[in-house]
Amino acid sequence: MVKNHLDNLTIHKFRGLRDLELKDLGQVNLLVGVNNCGKTSVLEAINLYCDPLDIRSWLNTARQREREAIRSSLSPIDALQWLFSNDLLLASKGVNTGNILIQGSGEFPVKKFSASYEEISEISIANPNKNKPLLSEEEDVSDEENYGLRRGIELTVTLETDDSPQIEELQSSEVKIKLWEDGSLPVGLSKSAGHNLSVSTVTPSSHRSNFGQLRLFSEVRFANLLSEVVSLLASLDSNIINLEILPARGRSYPSFTLYIQHAKLGLSPVSTFGDGIRRLLHIVLNMARAKDGILLIDEIESTIHTEALQNSFASIVGWAKELNVQVFATTHSLEAIDAMMAAADTALDLVLYRLEPTEAKTRVVRQDWEDLKCLREELGQEVR
Repeated sequence: MVKNHLDNLTIHKFRGLRDLELKDLGQVNLLVGVNNCGKTSVLEAINLYCDPLDIRSWLNTARQREREAIRSSLSPIDALQWLFSNDLLLASKGVNTGNILIQGSGEFPVKKFSASYEEISEISIANPNKNKPLLSEEEDVSDEENYGLRRGIELTVTLETDDSPQIEELQSSEVKIKLWEDGSLPVGLSKSAGHNLSVSTVTPSSHRSNFGQLRLFSEVRFANLLSEVVSLLASLDSNIINLEILPARGRSYPSFTLYIQHAKLGLSPVSTFGDGIRRLLHIVLNMARAKDGILLIDEIESTIHTEALQNSFASIVGWAKELNVQVFATTHSLEAIDAMMAAADTALDLVLYRLEPTEAKTRVVRQDWEDLKCLREELGQEVR
């Protein structure tokens, strides 16, 4: 049996999730359940687990839910802290700290990922005089015009990996980094080969960003995957011939736009197409970007008409296999589940996990493709 990037995953502590087990993962994994049961949190946890040593991944995950807001209500430090499972006992004693713990198995060598933070503070200098020492004996550090306290957190990330198959024991490594709320955040923690897996995320609204589409398209071009992307789009709309970036017309300043070469519409900006095509294009570009890695899709059915679901999902399943991409997606739609069932061929192509939160943990009910076919086609049961 071909091993997946992730065969099993247990999210012990992350946001409000407790001991959530995803066993025997497939090529495409659907997450269902009532509102606020933790589906999106599972995608966020996987995103961090796949790239645990990149601070940009941490910040993007922490701010993802606020992307549609005109102005963020949380600072980067506050947003990061909400990713952690807080220790209520310590919090009652005035100690602010939190923990993340995720374990997995599969081809990805990171087997255990844990993180914690502690709130820290230090004296900051608002307007230091370049011609004098930062702090002299004559100066009063309580002078509010020049000095104050800045808040931050110290983030500790610990990984256990099996980088060397010949060595049975896991290798452990730990990285610490300080993040300050009033200063520039570091570009990233030091990465090392094998400690990150290609991962890309599609949210219900991320396809509306022109800059995001341009960046994704550029990555696809540099990776020589344009023909694959065009072929996949053509399977959804046979009139799509090509994609290219061109300068926007009628602008006095340099501005570029992604265009679709369409047999009926000619050369048209992507922004002139409906949400359905734009989101499918976004999914396709992210699929190519996630080659040999993980693709995370929140609300996979969003903006796609029910009549186009089966063809769209058949393409997603087929190209996930072709590009060696393991897909994790959330859905509220029974039509989407049925369409994905029709697109899949074997039990390992599609696995559904229903999340059921309890006071102690998040219970998970697993149903593979064969189980779903029986429940839906023979018994007509609800599986969401």
